[in-house]
Amino acid sequence: MAVVFGKYELLRKIASGGMGQVFLAREHGTGFERLVVLKLILPHLAEDEEFLEMFLDEARLVARLSHPNLITILDLTEIEGRHCLAMEYVQGEDVRRLDRFARKQERPLPVGLVVRIIADAAAGLSYAHGARDGQGQPLKLVHRDVSPQNVLVGFDGGVKVIDFGVAKAATSGQQTATGVLKGKYPYMSPEQANGMAVDGRSDQFALGVVMWELLTGKRLFKGDTDLMTLRLVRDCQVPPPSQLNPKLPPGLDEVVLKALAPTPEGRYPDCAAFRLALEDWALNLRLPSSSAHLAAYLRELYADRIATEADPTKLDQLAEDVDLDSQSNSSRDGMPTSGARGQASSRASKLVGPPSRPPTRVGPEKTRNTAALAPEPPKRRAWLPLVVGGAALVVGGAAVVLVRGGPEAVTPPAVVATRPPEEVQGRTPETPTPTPTETPARNAAPQPVHLMVTSEPPGATVQVAGEERGITPVAVPLVPGEPSVAVTLALNGYEPVTRQVSAADAPSVAVALQKRVTRPATQPKKPPSGSSLGIKTGR
Repeated sequence: MAVVFGKYELLRKIASGGMGQVFLAREHGTGFERLVVLKLILPHLAEDEEFLEMFLDEARLVARLSHPNLITILDLTEIEGRHCLAMEYVQGEDVRRLDRFARKQERPLPVGLVVRIIADAAAGLSYAHGARDGQGQPLKLVHRDVSPQNVLVGFDGGVKVIDFGVAKAATSGQQTATGVLKGKYPYMSPEQANGMAVDGRSDQFALGVVMWELLTGKRLFKGDTDLMTLRLVRDCQVPPPSQLNPKLPPGLDEVVLKALAPTPEGRYPDCAAFRLALEDWALNLRLPSSSAHLAAYLRELYADRIATEADPTKLDQLAEDVDLDSQSNSSRDGMPTSGARGQASSRASKLVGPPSRPPTRVGPEKTRNTAALAPEPPKRRAWLPLVVGGAALVVGGAAVVLVRGGPEAVTPPAVVATRPPEEVQGRTPETPTPTPTETPARNAAPQPVHLMVTSEPPGATVQVAGEERGITPVAVPLVPGEPSVAVTLALNGYEPVTRQVSAADAPSVAVALQKRVTRPATQPKKPPSGSSLGIKTGR
């Protein structure tokens, strides 16, 4: 059901995040209409003048970018007090979903097409890294959040990097302190994970991680906890892709591993050089790796979906509906009827929230497989996905707009009312009767904390109270308030170390192992040449 919102019709809510809401929308212009992805900044963020100024400045900079391999920002405006970012809509899929779907269909991406996707993404990044402003000064843009979810593959064979620059604007403001906007840990470069300054070579590293995972079907840096993942990134131990996928043609390992060098100096000088190395490798092996080959592959892989989406009359049947008040008046095709057009503004307000109001905590509500407009809290096992909050969701909009189900990645916590409270609408909310089970929940035992045990060098066997728990780095669960336990680290060639630890030592304990000193066996000394052993005997 569509809702009129300025010059746009909001057709469907795609996702919500800590930074904003993302909608599939139809733009009505003079003599034309087109589908776009519309991002609305959340009201409480718009009230933060520092954040809003940085976001708008960065969006204006990114709007200057025009490249076939970058998503295009079409408009930056304010409608009914809400700041909006309109981007081109691309019929396609993000790389993460594409890879998973292809493997599920037992038709994994051919190596040549992996090269095409990564080379085209590198082309877009290279252009952005070298972009200049109107005065000819370098913009010095760095994506900071290159990941499979932020590389979109269109069914026409086009590849686009999405959410460029939004992460940079967000990490400069107050949101950094609350953890709303950061890069995804498994795709950070070592220097980014260490909090150092980054340049375009950091994006190159992240793109190398994406390629490594596409070639192997495995995750490169994925620990059981965020701390463990960061440790893996910092250590940067990268096995050759052919070690996990022996079918890879020769020579590709060298190209990928150079992009994944631990230091920026060890990588390609820029993404353009990385792209050239990929193109040369595919050309030498005469692999089918053109955009036409990629489009042909996708047409076969997504034949049913492409056929369905080709029918515009089925648009409102594909994914989730806009979360509208059930009493709203709309025609069958989603356009407001003559009697309802006057109510469009109020319905849009219910849909996107008021232009400016203090955040109100509300519980999530569901309507027909549709998430409420208030962003949901993260699941416990979030691997810092989509940490660019709404930013990554901006893209996701283009990628998952016509996919059934919610967004794959978990959005960061941001509890903000996007619908008026019940009493504002003239209804008194029912007060739920507390159940007896709620009282014990408040007195529940303390939750365990995870103590990250690391060693230098890594790879030591860890025993906790005599029970083996794995090799370093390893997370050891400990309950606050309980007595300390003995943790023993043992590594061949090193002296074992035992320490008493407790939950108070969290989040981490680092142990430096000492090499075991091996003394050579004592040999009997030979007497000097020409000498004799005198044995004295008593009389």
